[in-house]
Amino acid sequence: MSDHDKQKPRISDIALLAGVGTATVDRVLNGRPGVRSATVEKVRAAERELAASGARPKLMQPAPAGLALRAFLGGPPGFANDNLGRCLRATARQKGVALRLDFVKRTDVVTLAEALLACLGDGAGGVIVQPVEHPLVRDAIGKLIAAGVPVVSVLTTLPGLTGLPYIGLDNRAAGRLAGQIMGNMMGKKGKIAYFFSEAIYRSHEEREAGLRSILREDFPAIEVVETLSTNDTPEECFRLATTLLKRFPALEGIVNFAAGNRGIERALSDAGRARDLCFVTFNLTALSRAALIEGRMAAVIHQDMQVIASRAVAAVIAQHRGTAPDLRPIPAELILRENIRDLDGE
Repeated sequence: MSDHDKQKPRISDIALLAGVGTATVDRVLNGRPGVRSATVEKVRAAERELAASGARPKLMQPAPAGLALRAFLGGPPGFANDNLGRCLRATARQKGVALRLDFVKRTDVVTLAEALLACLGDGAGGVIVQPVEHPLVRDAIGKLIAAGVPVVSVLTTLPGLTGLPYIGLDNRAAGRLAGQIMGNMMGKKGKIAYFFSEAIYRSHEEREAGLRSILREDFPAIEVVETLSTNDTPEECFRLATTLLKRFPALEGIVNFAAGNRGIERALSDAGRARDLCFVTFNLTALSRAALIEGRMAAVIHQDMQVIASRAVAAVIAQHRGTAPDLRPIPAELILRENIRDLDGE
């Protein structure tokens, strides 16, 4: 086929491949305003891919007819999990899959386990879960897998269960990245502290292990003076951070592996440390984006929630087809003020 014989990609095909509406594609192709830069790039990438393949979309077979999924994320909903929830709903709509999403209190392992077990009798064709590391949750997921219900874990791993795919960051590597950027920004010396959310998510422990490993290897002059367990709320983070700053007035860096950044920001502001202390967090949200722009946050280690949602739903569908899901780690993206971008799914 000559170049002259190749068809121009259709708007409907570009929209399907990019995961957006045809009206959005039309605005992008005609250069009209009102579309976020990240969405523009998705549309342009889909257009290029289709043009390179002769305008024929390479689409997967449709999901099994009538497939209904359940998704369970940690609650109460926060900015990052809200974002992932929106992306999961959008991906399910795009693939023609029914999806029911619930937020379960992070520390309520009994409710999460019961909700997972209820999927055995409600016709769920697959489950996507942010698993808490607890025997009750592990046992419930094991029973689902044994019953032939595809289960996919997102954001945090739950080792020890055969047949449980994981979609998310290599959290140990992400913790090392946080340590590297902090060490370099602090001149390879100083006192730091870090915050995590109880011992319920393995992802936080993996990030902590990664941080400590790179400090030992590359930044031996950086001292961890305090580790603080929170319940992911801004109020608790504010209380702990306020006490921390009083106890260690020479503190130079803070890493927050969990939620509650607003509380830490408020404590830094009250102490007059909002712009001179190196504050590194995880997951870009509307608030952390604003904090980066205004100089109240040094860096964010981010994972693309749209990619996680797409791969998680695809992993369930793949298990129904008997094919191997895409289990490559989601790349850890380092976001600074100078490379700030729009949020996923917007």
